[in-house]
Amino acid sequence: MTQLFARFSAVAVAAVLAGSVASPASADPLTHAEKLDRMMVAIAGASARDAAAIKRLYRPHLNLLLLNAYSDLEGALATGGLARLPAHPARFNLAPRLDGPHPIGEKDLDNQLHYVAARPATIGALIVLASRVRSGPVEITSLVRHAEYQSVLRATNGNATTTVPMHTMGLAFDIALVNTPLPRVQEIRRVLEQMRAAGDILFIGERQQLVFHVVPHPSRLGYFTAIYQQAVGSVSGAQIVEVVAPGPPRLEPARLTPRVITEVVAVSPLSGRWSDWTAAGTAAGAESGAATSAQSATPLAAMVLLRGVLAFLAAVGASAWRIANHL
Repeated sequence: MTQLFARFSAVAVAAVLAGSVASPASADPLTHAEKLDRMMVAIAGASARDAAAIKRLYRPHLNLLLLNAYSDLEGALATGGLARLPAHPARFNLAPRLDGPHPIGEKDLDNQLHYVAARPATIGALIVLASRVRSGPVEITSLVRHAEYQSVLRATNGNATTTVPMHTMGLAFDIALVNTPLPRVQEIRRVLEQMRAAGDILFIGERQQLVFHVVPHPSRLGYFTAIYQQAVGSVSGAQIVEVVAPGPPRLEPARLTPRVITEVVAVSPLSGRWSDWTAAGTAAGAESGAATSAQSATPLAAMVLLRGVLAFLAAVGASAWRIANHL
């Protein structure tokens, strides 16, 4: 009986050991989506702070930058207010989702290429972010939209309901995470947090859609526009609508050129020369009669008058020079 019990115990122990081998304790029961959801919960506080900052900083510029209809989007593309994603985006480590579930421009696929665009500064921020991700391409699911498109999207996407819709201003992009390996997701998050700490961007982890919603900081729009120009090509400054960070206006210093405007109202001899003037007139009168005197005195009087005028103009020129040098 004792031997039988010992045999049974040995078999039981072997079965337990075999089960432990078949089901390792390290197995993770969470799905990829559940891990992403936990990440969004972990960063919810920072996301809320950035959402509030985005609304505060960009609400004053909403009326200026809002693209109300498809025609506004077309016009902005034609004038340079919007810039298309670079050709061959894989060169920039970018993977725009153009097919499959929920592609860019999914509500207007006939015009999809018009939605693969954003403000030049937004594309510049995206290029910088993707260049810092080493583990693989960054998948993009949303760039610019117009307000009518946004209204249709609200029926299926709760995140499209917002008082400051950044996509309709061309100032946001969404990074998809569902099809991205977790190590790359974590790297993207680290890069975003580093850029946020540097004051470059603001971003929100959207739990419902499982994307990172990224907006360039208004104080960095000029910098990111320059990045876009360097990476893709020059954009006319006259065609770009920029938003600047709130603050006092900065005016260029005025560059004034002094001018002196004069009008001659009278002419008289210089001090000490009045006697010469009088003597010349007396000598001319003594040589001839009254009529002849007037005619012969004319050249001398004209010469004296000319000297007086030249002396006066020289004095005016000297005064103007002193005024200019003083200013």
